[in-house]
Amino acid sequence: MHHALLIPDVRAYIFAFIKEDKQMGRCTFAMLARTCSVLSEASLDVLWSELDSLRPLASCIYAENTVPLSDELTVETNDDTRPDFSVFNRYAHRVRKLDLSGQQRFLRRNGGYPSLTEDLGALLYYPLNSPLLPNLRHLAWAPGMGLNLLRHLLGPHLLSLKIPSHRWSSASTLFALTKIPVLCPKIKSLTLQVHSWDGHIDSELTQSTHCISRVIGSWAKLEELDCNPMTSEGLLRLSGMEFLKILRLQVNTASVIDLPPDSLSFPSLHTFQFQTDTLDTAITLMKAMRRFPKSLKIDVFAGRSRRGTCSPEIVGVLLGLISRDALHHELRHFSLNLPFLLGDNPDNVSEILRPLFVCGELRTLSIRMSSPFTLGDDDLVTMAHTWPRLEELELIDLRPRVAAHTPPPPQPLLPHNQPLPPITPTGLGQPNQAPQPPVLTFAAQHPVPMPLPLANAGQVNQFPYLPVFTIPPPVFPTFPPPDLFFPIRSRTAEITFRGLISLLKLCPNLYYFDLALDATKLDDLQGDKPGGGVCNRLVKYARLIDSPIGDPDVVARILFDILPELDPLAGPNALLPAPPQNMPPHNMAPQRWNIVRQKMMAFRHATASQI
Repeated sequence: MHHALLIPDVRAYIFAFIKEDKQMGRCTFAMLARTCSVLSEASLDVLWSELDSLRPLASCIYAENTVPLSDELTVETNDDTRPDFSVFNRYAHRVRKLDLSGQQRFLRRNGGYPSLTEDLGALLYYPLNSPLLPNLRHLAWAPGMGLNLLRHLLGPHLLSLKIPSHRWSSASTLFALTKIPVLCPKIKSLTLQVHSWDGHIDSELTQSTHCISRVIGSWAKLEELDCNPMTSEGLLRLSGMEFLKILRLQVNTASVIDLPPDSLSFPSLHTFQFQTDTLDTAITLMKAMRRFPKSLKIDVFAGRSRRGTCSPEIVGVLLGLISRDALHHELRHFSLNLPFLLGDNPDNVSEILRPLFVCGELRTLSIRMSSPFTLGDDDLVTMAHTWPRLEELELIDLRPRVAAHTPPPPQPLLPHNQPLPPITPTGLGQPNQAPQPPVLTFAAQHPVPMPLPLANAGQVNQFPYLPVFTIPPPVFPTFPPPDLFFPIRSRTAEITFRGLISLLKLCPNLYYFDLALDATKLDDLQGDKPGGGVCNRLVKYARLIDSPIGDPDVVARILFDILPELDPLAGPNALLPAPPQNMPPHNMAPQRWNIVRQKMMAFRHATASQI
């Protein structure tokens, strides 16, 4: 054992390096806990610090308090009055984060999920100390589970509590909610989504929302909140929270219908995200905001039945409200998710966003639309001049992708005077060609139809033969060639490399973009320095995989000149994950973009070898 392992900074650096290995990190910590006496306790702390199930803790109870059937049942071995908690107590105090929401377990490949009620019931079978996890800091509760079981996991050190989806029950919900602030008074981050059983808000639930707002307001130092206020009174009560910095809401017309203008203060808010059903609801909420934070995200999910209220003019009204006090605050991050807009003609994104041109400090801009829109090189240059500090730019079409069908190249025809290749006994081609294996042909076998049973057949056998039941072999989906059937942008790509080069020149801090790029227009960009000296080393990922492309060699030289650190097939452009077992491998990246990536890697390797 080296004495350097006793230094906390050295040990922290080693552990941070092991944590980066997502596949073998936990196995490495498990081996350290078994083999290294100096790092054993610290490794156990890391292994048990984050759990996504109660099964490991319940296993400590199962293993030490279950008698095998093969053993003799004696009074000493089957005495529930003296349970063994030694293993449980060894690990329970190490748990800092418990996520029971099921999202992480859903990604596992090994199938079945542990039953939360069974495992929690095992922990409550014996009189354990409460709370069960004394040092728990972050807890995400299981959707749909009752809140009365939650109390056994709440403790005075809890800082974050997530209840993502809870069905309202007039008696039990109010009883449990009023007890939560007493059990965990130090909560700083809260997610509380309460819904009705049938999806409709009744009068009893509306009246009880005042209690929910009071429960939320009891945490005076709450800094992050995610909830769905159902009335304007509940929303007004939340706006007075002094330390609230991050707010995520789900609102509808009933939540904001009675809000007066400039009634929501939120004195310390710097991040505001909300989901709504119509643009009119979003406009009402924006009118009620007295000031706007630095980060704003709006998601409007309006169905086709409400398309009458969605138009570019109404979007302009919404953006005008956001920018009305742009001279007094600095909007840094803005994201807008829009539904279907009226009209079949594509809308110009630059014209829609013109009210935001006064927000010159914008760093992040993300526009997602379910309608066709256009954006040319001149429009992109105008936006770059307006927001020179842009770091992220996303203009995404949310419509269903269109499958691109690239027909195979035609076969070259033989010249008029060139004779056909000779036909020889050994095959088509040269006279001395090696013998080819004979081609075997089989006649198609047509199944014999089975005669229908006769009504008066009596004792006569109705079937000439016994039916044979065979299990057909499994049929796996086949993946077409990459360029034969691949989803591409729904909108027409109008931005060329010239517009992209201007964007990189005017926005030197840009490190990510998602644009519909037309990589087929390569005129006057085939020299040694196609970028004209523009070089951005911050962009490592960019959405290019589904853009039309021309000559891969020219495209690779342009991208390597202006974006030398870019990997065209990394990050958001990563290839599809490996198919399951017994399925054929695939590569769904367009073949030409694969060639671009290979050439850029070759250019990068050649440049490094020269240095």
